[in-house]
Parts: sequence; structure tokens; C-alpha cells
Amino acid sequence: MTAVHPIPTDAENIAAMTPSAYVTADTLRAGDPQEHEMVHLSSGDEKFTVGSWRAEPYREFIESYPGDEYTRVLEGTVTLTADDGIAHTFGPGDAFTLTRGWRGEYRVDEPLLKQFAIYVP
Repeated sequence: MTAVHPIPTDAENIAAMTPSAYVTADTLRAGDPQEHEMVHLSSGDEKFTVGSWRAEPYREFIESYPGDEYTRVLEGTVTLTADDGIAHTFGPGDAFTLTRGWRGEYRVDEPLLKQFAIYVP
């Protein structure tokens, strides 16, 4: 078995995704995310994960982000508005990080496809 695994970034990736449910009824404010994901790499203790995630437009309020995450947007846009009111919008090719404990609105403005690496202690 090889230790190098290419990560698809096109329709092949989307077709291989399975339903996921990170957005909860408690955090959802509007829309229907219809989430799907593909895990590319996960540590043995499952605290560190690299994957791809897709969602339809929705809006949620997160009280405390569960981990430290790096994200690269492949398609669509997402807007993050922190408690201080400062908003950041990210689109294709943009990358950002979220730190554990971040609090604010996570809004998918148009169908989103992202790659992520997250550590959840």
C-alpha cells in the first residue's frame, strides 16, 4: 500500500462523498446545508482529520468552535462573522483558519466545497 494518496478536487471528489451532519438543529438559523464529506486522512486517535466537505447555503451560529481548523475554499463562498461584528468572506482559492473556541455566525452564501484539516482535542 502506498503512503501517497492524491486528493481529488473535482466531480470525482463530490461523487465519492457521503452524508455528514456537523450542523446541528441547535446551531442552524436558516437554510438546509445538505452536508457531504470525504475523509482523506485521520489520526489513530481521530483527533486530527483532513477531508473535503460540501454544503448548500445555510446559516448557523456557533457558540464555541470545537477545534483548530485550516480551510481552503474550492467552490462557492462562506462568510464568517465573529462576535465583534467583523465579517470575512472567502471564495475559491482563499484559505483561512478558525481557532478553537471561535464564536460567531458561519454562513454558506452559495454551494460550498472546501478542503480542511482540523484538530479537535
